[in-house]
Amino acid sequence: MHRYFHAKLKIWGSLLLSASLVSCSSSLTEQPAAQESGDPPAITLPVLTPPQKDKVDTRTNSPSQEIAASPLPSDVKDEKPEIDPAVSTPAVEASTIQPQSTEPVTASDQAFEPKSPSLAGIKLGASDKDVIRKYGLPIDTYPLPGDKITIDIWEYADGFSIGLNESNKVVYVEIVSAKEGTGILGLFCGMDGTQASELLGIESDAQTNVLSVEVAGGWIKLDLDPDTQKVLSLKLLGREIQ
Repeated sequence: MHRYFHAKLKIWGSLLLSASLVSCSSSLTEQPAAQESGDPPAITLPVLTPPQKDKVDTRTNSPSQEIAASPLPSDVKDEKPEIDPAVSTPAVEASTIQPQSTEPVTASDQAFEPKSPSLAGIKLGASDKDVIRKYGLPIDTYPLPGDKITIDIWEYADGFSIGLNESNKVVYVEIVSAKEGTGILGLFCGMDGTQASELLGIESDAQTNVLSVEVAGGWIKLDLDPDTQKVLSLKLLGREIQ
């Protein structure tokens, strides 16, 4: 009887021990209680995704990987198409194009005026200072004796010269080159003598090689080539040297 009682106690002790072990394992599987405000935050583990399967190339039955399209270089800029100026610029009509004249025309050219004559922008009676102010110093000077007076000739480039009297006043202006403008609209050295006579209001005479017209204070004189009847020189002369 005594042995039976001790065996029974052992069986009951084993059962209690098993029950307590089961209770401990169940408590471990339960969710943990909410963390208090002072506890450190829970650590979240990264989620691992399974690797993608390689696609099989149906032509070669071998696995192949997808290749992403390579991005364009960052330094590539949109290039604007070049504009052809011939397309954007309107064409000039041929009827508006005028042939260039061989006459040297400047902004100061004026119509011939006998009452206020000038040649190359210089009037009779202008001072030497006026000449220097307009043309600068001459490249050469020399005296030219006349029947009544001797004048000082100031030579400039391009076949242009000026004569001054003893009072340093202009009494003579001469042009012998087409490079120098006369200052008179339509009149230039080398032009046809007939056209020059019409411009100055002189009757045309094929028998003469000199054209002259009286103006205030003197004359304008044109020398013509005997063969071609072209203007060789133009002169503005004061009365005192006639």
